[in-house]
Amino acid sequence: MKKNWLVSVGLIIFILALISCIKHVDRPARADYSRFFPLNDGDYSIYSGPLGKAVVTQNIGDLFTFTYYDTLGQIAFWRDFIKTDHSVGLKNIIWRKKSMASVHFEPPLPFVPWSDKIGDTLLFSSAEIHGDSINTHLYLQVEYEIYGSNPIKTPAGNFNDCLEIRVTPKTLYEKNKNYLKGDSYFWFARNVGIVKYIIPEGAGELLEAKVDGRTYP
Repeated sequence: MKKNWLVSVGLIIFILALISCIKHVDRPARADYSRFFPLNDGDYSIYSGPLGKAVVTQNIGDLFTFTYYDTLGQIAFWRDFIKTDHSVGLKNIIWRKKSMASVHFEPPLPFVPWSDKIGDTLLFSSAEIHGDSINTHLYLQVEYEIYGSNPIKTPAGNFNDCLEIRVTPKTLYEKNKNYLKGDSYFWFARNVGIVKYIIPEGAGELLEAKVDGRTYP
């Protein structure tokens, strides 16, 4: 009995000594990519091309509404974005024209970079829900790729290390039934947002902006 007790005590001492030798290593903090698309009441961005002027006009909790204006200063549409701890997702698109059905994504589509490694890809599945008379539901997959990292020069200023994302919607349905169709490219500057874009409707770049109290140019 005494021998077994001595063996047990020795084993406990050995385990405690082993634990004391293990080096504690903290995990690196997860990068906050939401800073590539800041969300604050009153912030605005003015673009050339189809995006026009975008203003953060409302937020309820983590849901932020952008109002988009055309070149005549008329409201063209609204987009709702939802912010998480480290990212931003596109949830709703609502058109001012009643003839155009609203579009909802469930779960919300990723909208900002998730990595700074060129070539990284992400395949995301969502339901594209149309606010029409039959509440059309379409299955949607979107492929994202970190396409590049480079400086971008715009009328609003020069922005270094902009992350370029390629967005490619994929669907099992006829393409003309989905709202998202065709490749899009977005260049994001940290703490500023989108500074350049190419979408099926056209292309544009940042002309001026106010973000986090700072104005550009």
